[in-house]
Amino acid sequence: MPALAELQRRVRNAIVASEDDAVRPLLIGGRDPAARLAIHRRHYHASLIETLRTRFPATAWLAGDAPVLDAARDYVALRPPSVFCMAEYGEDFPAFLSTRPGMARLPYLRAFGELEWRVGQVSVAVDAPPLGRAWLAGLGSEALMVLSIRLQPGLAYLPIAWPVDELMRVYLSDEAPTRFDMIPARAHLEVRGARGDVQLARLAGGDWVFRRALQAGQTVEEAASQALDMDPKFDPGRALVALSDAGLVMARRSLEEE
Repeated sequence: MPALAELQRRVRNAIVASEDDAVRPLLIGGRDPAARLAIHRRHYHASLIETLRTRFPATAWLAGDAPVLDAARDYVALRPPSVFCMAEYGEDFPAFLSTRPGMARLPYLRAFGELEWRVGQVSVAVDAPPLGRAWLAGLGSEALMVLSIRLQPGLAYLPIAWPVDELMRVYLSDEAPTRFDMIPARAHLEVRGARGDVQLARLAGGDWVFRRALQAGQTVEEAASQALDMDPKFDPGRALVALSDAGLVMARRSLEEE
């Protein structure tokens, strides 16, 4: 009998990659143990395909159910999970789907799918009590610049080259417009979600860079420097007040507290 780790590896390969030879001698009991293994394999594939279908309903609405289902079958076969949480499975599915035959007619499909992935992530977040504007009181400019700020968990920042945010609003509103033109247009998007509610907002370039840098753990000074590189007219003070007034600041931390 092989060691547990080796046995697990063989069973995994039999389920995921249909490599039955190494595990078949170990299957015992019943009239057809290989058939029982096949049931587990079918359940594995079906579960992952269903995970993708439920994760990307808007993408299926845009591209069509059949093409998305076909792509999901191949994706599951080619890219088994590398994470323990199924909620994290499929992040690169939009990129995979966009390379499929016939998808060139939708050059914005990948961007739309990636936006849907972010919407799904932030929508399940739970806001922490915000600090509001009060945390800024009494802070001198030097003390302020060395602070790092923790933002609410349900935030995502992504650049877009198509108006996929407007298309997502159409999907979420369940109201089909008489006409919708997809014209390339670059923008900086903030996706905010909490307890199932999602808001999409376009930000000025400096504000977007500033908030994304803060989210990544950089100090106010570092984030402001990057924002000023993007937009020399960027105002860090105004941006901090706007961020606080929006309820997006949940904690602050100075370098001395680390």
